[in-house]
Amino acid sequence: MLPRRTLFTRAAQFAAVAGFLIVGADRAPAQDFPTRPITLIVPFAAGGAADIIGRTIAEKLGQNYGQQVIVDNRGGAGSNIGISAAAKSAPDGYTLVLASIAVAVNPWLFKSMPYDPVKDLTPLTLALTTPNVVLVPPSSPIKNVKDLIAFAQEKAKSGGATYGSAGVGSSLHLAAEVFRQKANIELTHVPYRGSSPALTDLMAGRIDLMFDNASTALPQVQGGSLRAIAVTTKERIAALPNVPTIGESGVPGFELDNWWAIFAPAQMPPALAERISADIRKVLGDPDVQKRFADVSGRVIASSPQELAAHLAAESAKWKQIVEAAGIRGSQ
Repeated sequence: MLPRRTLFTRAAQFAAVAGFLIVGADRAPAQDFPTRPITLIVPFAAGGAADIIGRTIAEKLGQNYGQQVIVDNRGGAGSNIGISAAAKSAPDGYTLVLASIAVAVNPWLFKSMPYDPVKDLTPLTLALTTPNVVLVPPSSPIKNVKDLIAFAQEKAKSGGATYGSAGVGSSLHLAAEVFRQKANIELTHVPYRGSSPALTDLMAGRIDLMFDNASTALPQVQGGSLRAIAVTTKERIAALPNVPTIGESGVPGFELDNWWAIFAPAQMPPALAERISADIRKVLGDPDVQKRFADVSGRVIASSPQELAAHLAAESAKWKQIVEAAGIRGSQ
């Protein structure tokens, strides 16, 4: 039998080695990452605001890493399908997800959720905020918010005015529902699998109006395919200086921005999460990326993981009250 002093010495050595291995296991993935392509899940259909934002970040991040960052569009269920797929992936940094405001809304919207935003995701960074724009076809009699309210009141007698969105629980759906509540009018929701197909139907006159993200709305407005009658922000946006806010158009107190954040699966090693967060924030600080987002009225935030966690908690509390007051319910 070894002397007691030797046993204690051996035990200390084993503890030191074990501690080194644990720290090494945390640091090594961060130091070596990435060694293969990364997937960025965008939980909405291609062609919408989320797709534009995701591809902009993925392209620059891939260039910086020297590895391809593949955008995987998985729309449906108010983004729950795509986010759930990310939450169930390995927390090794090779699967990320671009989430919208829906990640804070859906737990209050749906009776059954396939993931828990707090327990099943690792926050990386609050990337940016973007305004929404109220759109109508160019042939529509609606010229402003007062016209919209009058139109909705008249349509209520014969089935109701219809509005499209990127899906139940999307920022577009929520913006319209909050507007409906504040303006005290009736609107009929027509959900789509992403904003792009909704825009197509709006331009064809199959639906009456739509709240859409500025990043996808601007080309259509500037090209004359659609008319913007208001923006959802507190102040007017530079890209549409002649388009008033909803607040100044007769619905005081209305203000609603969308936000976009990047998460990873839960249980990601802290060093790796910090490394990827810093790498994404570097991308968001790139002048070319900032210009591309500024061109569509996006405001870059580039928060830390801790700031995103606090933001998610605050937004969750806010949207719980809004969803319950509006009586919105998902289909799940």
